Amino acid sequence: MKTAIKLFIGLILLSSCGGSDSDSPEPNNGTNELGDFNLIFPDNNLVCTEGTDVGTSETSIEFLWSTAKNATSYEIQITNQDSGNVINTSSTTTEKTVTLPKNTQFSWTVTAIFGDQSKKSEQWNFYSEGIAVDNYAPFPANITIEDNNDNTVKISWTAEDLDNDLKNYDVYVGKSDNLELLLENTEDTSINSYAITSGTEYTVKVISRDNNNNTSTSLKVFEY
Repeated sequence: MKTAIKLFIGLILLSSCGGSDSDSPEPNNGTNELGDFNLIFPDNNLVCTEGTDVGTSETSIEFLWSTAKNATSYEIQITNQDSGNVINTSSTTTEKTVTLPKNTQFSWTVTAIFGDQSKKSEQWNFYSEGIAVDNYAPFPANITIEDNNDNTVKISWTAEDLDNDLKNYDVYVGKSDNLELLLENTEDTSINSYAITSGTEYTVKVISRDNNNNTSTSLKVFEY
């Protein structure tokens, strides 16, 4: 009888020490992460002709983008490339209507938000429709940085121009407080090898110029 009691107690101890599956953390599997999304409208590098007139000098434009999985809100940033003024607004849906001046070049991005997570879209550019323009300034160049894995990077840039009269670029690169003009009036669209120091912040500035000397400026900050 004593042997049976000891065996029964031993089984209880084994059961209580074994734990349960519910104590183990469940894998995330990406279910609580922000998904990718894309900008939809206004179209990139085109004149937006679908705004609604607001008086003679402004137009109301509906900005659209696709859904980012798990996003609870979106932050929209619209930059007036002529004046440098920035409009920051937000939405809990995938659309936002904003009133803007006519006949003006803009850039815009959307950032999806979920808790302390955020994911930013690529930048798109457009002109708001207005009085006919003889010549449009180039859109700001799109700058990309590629790590060559040898303490150098490849810097590439390309711009779009509605009049197809893009002429050349001025390219500045360096530490963020000390930019150096590396290429002036160049038709090149890349620097294949630029030496960097790990952990240092660098800035690339590209000025795009057309045949009528209209210009636009874009900046890219990077660090490896």
